[in-house]
Amino acid sequence: MSEPHRAGVQRGRRVRADVRQALLRSGFAHLYPGIPPEEWQPAAVMTDMVVALRSGAPQTTAQQSRHRVLDDRHFVFRGRLSAGAQDDQRRSRLEDRRDRRSGADSETA
Repeated sequence: MSEPHRAGVQRGRRVRADVRQALLRSGFAHLYPGIPPEEWQPAAVMTDMVVALRSGAPQTTAQQSRHRVLDDRHFVFRGRLSAGAQDDQRRSRLEDRRDRRSGADSETA
């Protein structure tokens, strides 16, 4: 009986728990030739592999920027968010607070 993947362990090696990881779901492996399914990889490495696969596909920069590189329907994630993702969350919360303040200011004026 095989042991399920555990956080921090990949094929008998220790993996840093603070590294965001991605796993390609087996049902979507045909869309990503050369990327092994059901194998945890650092999300940055997985992103590089997907971008390399798409580099030959005709897509505009606008299409690439509107969509995440790793589709949540095709990949499973674990581990901490990247510093960039955390910054994006902080920035959006700050913008939300500013919007609420400016809305309250216009109501009192």
